[in-house]
Amino acid sequence: MRTQTLAMVLAVVGGLLGLVHIALTPLAYAEWTIEALWFLGSGLAIVVAALANFVGFLSGGVRGQWILTAINIAMGCFFAAAWLVLPGPQVIVGGLLFLSLALCSLAAPPGTKAVTS
Repeated sequence: MRTQTLAMVLAVVGGLLGLVHIALTPLAYAEWTIEALWFLGSGLAIVVAALANFVGFLSGGVRGQWILTAINIAMGCFFAAAWLVLPGPQVIVGGLLFLSLALCSLAAPPGTKAVTS
């Protein structure tokens, strides 16, 4: 499987993971508390990072490649930090997902587009 195709699949999976996270907020929290808002915000951050990957791999370019790498490493670090508080399989999945996207963004040739190459 080509790197760009893999990255697009991972980005879609990441977006779905974030949407599930957002959808679980009212089920996990009976009322809107600061914890519920942090939970919702975390899901939103996952969706935004996944969307950045989706758009970034479609547009290509060296600058975009480095921005995607930074976003994905930051998200991987956030998941690693979350492991300290919540050592669960969902944290491992999220961390591996974004670290895999970071590797894809480093491996993607500069200036290529996922749709045309």
